[in-house]
Amino acid sequence: MSTRALVGRPRGTVETNRRTIMKSASVAGTVAVVGSSVALTSACSSDEPSESNGAGGTDANVPAGDVPVGSGTVVDETYVVTQPKEGEFYAFSSVCTHQGCQVRTVTEDKITCPCHSSQFSTTTGEVLTGPATEPLAEYSVSDSDGTLTISGK
Repeated sequence: MSTRALVGRPRGTVETNRRTIMKSASVAGTVAVVGSSVALTSACSSDEPSESNGAGGTDANVPAGDVPVGSGTVVDETYVVTQPKEGEFYAFSSVCTHQGCQVRTVTEDKITCPCHSSQFSTTTGEVLTGPATEPLAEYSVSDSDGTLTISGK
């Protein structure tokens, strides 16, 4: 700004305008961060299946061959079915009890939520590491001629 522009203005006017601009930019930045956090959190939220029979009135079926030994799979965005050892099947809600994200990664001994890294047992659904504090809801699994049926417990 030239010296000429400052003539006739009260002292401190330029500084006040800069401060006002910086405060406005700070508020806008905070709003952007909060807005993106809300969007990410809502992307993780989901409703758990109803407890009527485990999945809102319907059982789920999956070929036993689709559940890898030493791992597991998510079925219908509702269940996670695990097979830690050959022929040993377990089923739980695929919805993390922390903030409702879908669990995705299954190893022989743990189910991991991608949102905040909560880990659950593949045989009991119990919390191994938080931030989740509640276990995954457990469902019964039956095997009939190579087809697994998951139903409410």
